[in-house]
Formats: sequence, structure tokens, C-alpha cells
Amino acid sequence: MTEFLPISSSGHLILVPRLLKWPDQGLAFDAILHLGTLMAILLFFRSDLFRIARGSLLTLMNGRRAELARDPGVMILVGSIPAGVAGVLFDDFIETHLRSAIIVAAAMIIFGVLLWVSDRYSEQVRKQIRQIEALGWREVLVIGFAQALALIPGTSRSGVTITAGLFSKLNRELAIRFSFLLSAPITAGAGAIKLLHVVHKGVSAGEGLYLMVGLLASMLSGILAIKLLLSLVRYYTFDMFVFYRIGLGIFILILFVS
Repeated sequence: MTEFLPISSSGHLILVPRLLKWPDQGLAFDAILHLGTLMAILLFFRSDLFRIARGSLLTLMNGRRAELARDPGVMILVGSIPAGVAGVLFDDFIETHLRSAIIVAAAMIIFGVLLWVSDRYSEQVRKQIRQIEALGWREVLVIGFAQALALIPGTSRSGVTITAGLFSKLNRELAIRFSFLLSAPITAGAGAIKLLHVVHKGVSAGEGLYLMVGLLASMLSGILAIKLLLSLVRYYTFDMFVFYRIGLGIFILILFVS
């Protein structure tokens, strides 16, 4: 669920195993969780994704290439490039140098405050709110580069892209929708790379059951989290997530740094 809520899954993945003394879950389980995450996005946003894919295909088949520059599908794919490139270039460095408790806690707090600021900004420009299709390339790339920042543990991919979406004058619900649509290509790519490593190394016979349980758990909890998030923002601000992030960041600092 923390993969979809703007509260940082990496912060929880560092905190929970340390508190419960769990061993590392391994690459195969990570790959399966990515697949479950992707399935949740594809199932929940299947209508949006089908409409976008159909529109892009029709535009291309009809030879209207000039319209592709404003096509939502093209924008989503291009907006995913910064995170993909950053992942390839800096993943090893981040895994080696940026997984400390103090960096996770700082990112939780700093990007939590930015989420609060963007939420207030969205309320101030309520009359200027635009649809996803009205986003320009500048806004798409800003959200795309924000997604790349989510490689820093504690940032939250959904949180930072929602923040960038709010600053781009999307309302809360549209910012959430675009955040998850933008995550589909990068989640698929990351999951595919991990699955290739798993296939190369092989999976033991006894791992099948718990991998399937992990897949179902990540998919179902993901769908539940997306529904919960979209329901909450119809009536409330992001303040509850901001306070949670700041509180958890302070707790991590107290627990692991002091």
C-alpha cells in the first residue's frame, strides 16, 4: 500500500524489516512485487490506458504525426524517460550511498513539506485548474524529472509526482491519475529488468508459493490504496499524509540516528 500512497515505500521498507528483524527478501520477491504493482495500475486505470493507447494508435495510423506532439500517450512515454535514464545511471550509487536512515528521514520530511505547499498552491489557483490533456511539454517534463527524484529513498514516487502535478495546476484527483499513468512505463521497465535477472539466476522450487502470495498481496493492496487515495482527496487535503511523513521521518531519526 505504501507504494501507492504518498508516504514513501522505501522509508517503510527500511523501517519495518529493521524493527521486526526480517532478512532481505531477495531479488525474486522484489521483481514479483513490481509485477503486482504494475497489474494494479493496469487493472484500475484500464479505461484511461485503453483510451490513451487507442487515441495514439489512431493518430499514428491516420498519419496525423503533427498531433503526436500533443498526444497524451506520447507525453506519458516521454515523461517516463528521465526516471528511466536516472535509474540506469545512478541506481548503483543510490543503493550504495543513499539508503541511510538520515537521508530517508530527511527526504520524508522535506518532500512532505513540499507536498503541503503544492496542495495549498492548488487551492489558490483553483479557477485555473486544467485537464491532463491540456498539459504542455514543460509541465510533463517537470513531472517526469520529479519522478526521477523518487529514486532517492524516502521521497515517494507518487508523492513527488503528485506534488509536481499540483504545481502544474492539476487538481488533486487529476494529479493522482497522471502520477499513476506516468508510473506504468517505468514500473514495467524496472520489473522487466529484475525479472530478467531472476530468470538468469533461476528460482528454487520452494519459492513459488510465497512469490504468488506476494504478487496477489501487492496487486490487491495496490488497488485498495489507489481507491482509498482517490476517495480521500475528494473531501480532504493531503495534510494527513504530510503529518504522517513528518512524524515518521522524526521517528526514524530518533530510532536510528540518535
